[in-house]
Amino acid sequence: MDKLTPQARIILEKRYLLREERGEVCETPNQMFHRVANYIAQGERYGIAEQFYQVMSDLDFLPNSPCLANA
Repeated sequence: MDKLTPQARIILEKRYLLREERGEVCETPNQMFHRVANYIAQGERYGIAEQFYQVMSDLDFLPNSPCLANA
């Protein structure tokens, strides 16, 4: 995840990364990309979660905010 700027990491922590009950972040950006990719790929028959993960982690494609927040 070297491609993320410090500002991007702050936004991810404030808005999209999972939190524990106490409110502490319990997920890395890499784990978030895996979580979202697996969720998106659930509707596909072809096992494309790894492809979704790859384009997100390379920052070639990022789903919109509702997808990141709700996946």
